[in-house]
Amino acid sequence: MKTATIVAMVLAAGLSGAASDVPSIQGQYIEARTCDVWTGPCFANGDMNVKGKQAVAAWIVEKGAFLGTDLSGLKVAAAVLAEGTLGHTDEGEIRSAIVVDEKASPEQRKALVALARTLSPKYLARVVAVEARPISYERKGHEARLAVEGVAAIRTAAFCPCDAICCNEEQFYPALSASTRVECVKTIEHEYKGGALDGRWSDPNRRSAMVGTFAR
Repeated sequence: MKTATIVAMVLAAGLSGAASDVPSIQGQYIEARTCDVWTGPCFANGDMNVKGKQAVAAWIVEKGAFLGTDLSGLKVAAAVLAEGTLGHTDEGEIRSAIVVDEKASPEQRKALVALARTLSPKYLARVVAVEARPISYERKGHEARLAVEGVAAIRTAAFCPCDAICCNEEQFYPALSASTRVECVKTIEHEYKGGALDGRWSDPNRRSAMVGTFAR
């Protein structure tokens, strides 16, 4: 009887641990910057504080809740602008603008902003604007397309052999968001045309994007 009790306790603990490992929210993630993120160290060092000061990122919630609010099927995007290269030790002042899914309710919009800021606290610490717009996202393998109506766009594709320059390329920068699993892809389109950050950029055809998933 004593042995059976111990076994039951071990099984219960295992089931409890397994349940705690299940994320409360998860989905797709995409990011593009204005410098190569898949590159060799020598090329990356040449870009420091010259390029890579801007980025667009987005979280596409597939299922789950945050702060007690169901966010399944909703999206949130952010544009980030720094004085120095993002991911470098000398980033300087960082400002951001957040766009929440137009389909979200007021409560869901607040939760989407909180989710993005929780996953990227450093880069979304100073938010200068929050607005709601239509956001669409589709992905098939390495090919992904993000559209934030009137504000931003990212389109990616898989690398080809001709994209390697030094044959020592790797993911040089981590994603701007925590709790992600990403891989680098080629940027076909990367554009920000919103006015909230007092700046616009277009930086296509670069080795500067990441696609993957997030879970928390």
